Amino acid sequence: MQQNPVEQNSYQEDEIDLKQLFRALANRKWFIFGFTGFITALAIAYALSIAPTYKASTSFLSPNESSVIQLNRIKLTSETSETSETSETIYRKFLNKVMSNQFQRKIFDEKDYLSRLNPDNQPIKNLADFFAGFSKSINLETSKVQKNVGKANYEKPVVVSIEGNHRVVISDFLNDLTSAADTQTINEFLTIIQQKIDIRLNEITRQKSLLSAHYDRKTKNQILELSNALSMALELGIENNNLSGNNNNASLTIDLSTTQSLPKWYLLGSKALRKEIELLKKNKFNFIPEIAKLEVEEIKLKSFTLSPVGINAMQINQRAYAPEASIKPKKKLIVTVAFIAGFILSIFLVFIINAFRKEADEISV
Repeated sequence: MQQNPVEQNSYQEDEIDLKQLFRALANRKWFIFGFTGFITALAIAYALSIAPTYKASTSFLSPNESSVIQLNRIKLTSETSETSETSETIYRKFLNKVMSNQFQRKIFDEKDYLSRLNPDNQPIKNLADFFAGFSKSINLETSKVQKNVGKANYEKPVVVSIEGNHRVVISDFLNDLTSAADTQTINEFLTIIQQKIDIRLNEITRQKSLLSAHYDRKTKNQILELSNALSMALELGIENNNLSGNNNNASLTIDLSTTQSLPKWYLLGSKALRKEIELLKKNKFNFIPEIAKLEVEEIKLKSFTLSPVGINAMQINQRAYAPEASIKPKKKLIVTVAFIAGFILSIFLVFIINAFRKEADEISV
């Protein structure tokens, strides 16, 4: 079957155009190589000029059971604490401390990280903005559970990371931040415990004072009652216990049929009453059960030693180390993209130049 002459001419023109295009590319190959190389060189220079950005991270787990027991040990000696601290409450307070911008700034200033980030001591207009730029990348996240570990028995470590241009500085800052947050969290718990102890000791002192006053009044009333009974015993001549049959005053008779109420203590006799009054005055506060119980609690509370040794608000899972490789910029990616883009753009420019030249040739003809 023969082709239509029009289609045959169109095919021949397309073939000629493609040949011309490839011929134009071949003629402009040095332009293509040069332009592509120039763009690639600019990309390399740009990639090398960008300061590398590193990422350091540290991870930790909730505090161990021993730390929780130590913080709740005060309940073993008194009832000063209404609620007990748990691993969750201790851990949450630590994490809040780590992510507190105010606390981060405190560590930044105390450890003089400004001089490490600005060794040339260049003037800084706004220190708050400088710190904000340093700390804005601090991030907290939960790491993924490993596939070969049972999720039910595995605690996900919490990861805190930071990005920056100084790989050693950012890793040191994370370690200092987490260590200081751990120490201060425990110290705050111990401070609260000490406050509760002090409050309880004040309550004990007040209760002892009230009990002493109560027993003082009670003892005075007893002494007064026995003294009155002693006076009556002396007036009646009752020297020994009149309740037994062995008393010297056998002629003493007591009419129990009378309706008048008689004091009961004088029947013990003057000797017993004097001895009882003497003992009451001598052993006034020697043993009062309620006060004795409070004194035992007071001794225990005063002997309670608060120490942060062996107590932690978290367990270090992985300390922060200075990263070896940067995460930004992606230099290879930048150069590769620039090379491809430069090559495509150079071909496009060759096509444009060729089109303008062809149009100029047609006009001149």
